[in-house]
Amino acid sequence: MFGSRRKKVTARAIEMARQPLAILQHNHGLPPLFWNDEFVIGYFGSTIGFLSHMLGDGRLSTTDKGFILVDVLTDISNMNGKVIAERLIELAQSNPKNEAFELGADNGSIVTLAAFGKVTPVGQQAVAEAQKSADEQGDPQQMLPILMMSLFFQPISERFSLK
Repeated sequence: MFGSRRKKVTARAIEMARQPLAILQHNHGLPPLFWNDEFVIGYFGSTIGFLSHMLGDGRLSTTDKGFILVDVLTDISNMNGKVIAERLIELAQSNPKNEAFELGADNGSIVTLAAFGKVTPVGQQAVAEAQKSADEQGDPQQMLPILMMSLFFQPISERFSLK
């Protein structure tokens, strides 16, 4: 059925992308201007991009991935996802690169790929450190939450002065 794969991927991507937001909202609420922050846009743009690719088994068109990006951003932000996606594109094409955006994009890719059991050279050290910490705690299954803590929650806490 036309578009059914995209709809399934969108629903699953929303569910997965919403998880760190739910934790952040529960503990702190979303800070003012959260969705204007370059790190946030990079993190979620990268996360949604990799989720689209992984959940779609690499078989979605670029157009479908664009629709998924806008739909997921709209759902998780409760804002106009197209405006956020346009800012994402602007930041991705900027020269010189915005360091906060690049860090967010790298961190989002590391966490998302780790959720699928994949590690790239960029994420090797962070994943290894998270795995070591989880092993020391006696619960290897905690690797992903520890990784998310260091690559999402900690930078967000610092950027928005959360306690």
